[in-house]
Amino acid sequence: MSRKRTTRRRRPADPLTRMVEMTVAAGQTIGHRSLMLAQAAGDPVALGRPEFTRMVTEKMAVAAETGVQVAGQLAAAQWGWAGWFGAQAQLGAAALAANPVTAWQHWLTASTGQAAEIGERLMADATALADASLAPAHRVVSANAKRLGRRKR
Repeated sequence: MSRKRTTRRRRPADPLTRMVEMTVAAGQTIGHRSLMLAQAAGDPVALGRPEFTRMVTEKMAVAAETGVQVAGQLAAAQWGWAGWFGAQAQLGAAALAANPVTAWQHWLTASTGQAAEIGERLMADATALADASLAPAHRVVSANAKRLGRRKR
């Protein structure tokens, strides 16, 4: 009886952990590719290996994917900020229509709560932006190190 292999997606690591993992994987990949280039030096046929072309196209694809991911995160963050500014404007409008003391108390209470919410939102947006900008490169760099490490020399 065969068992179906299941994989669990791991939660994205924090940005610092991702950068350390990328540094290690990039070092391994650069080492493997440098050795391949040194072995191919002077041999035009060997310089036509797909790995050498892959180095360039891969970087362009990662840059494009990162741009799309970051743009999406920035758009989501802007909607959050627009909502906060709108809420502040509503508080200001309510203050003009009420008794000044009551309006001030209401504004102070509501504004303090909103400040805490926007602080949390800012941290969440910063984390999501860091994840969006690192995820594509982390995925490719890690895969390259793994793939090139398995190759027979």
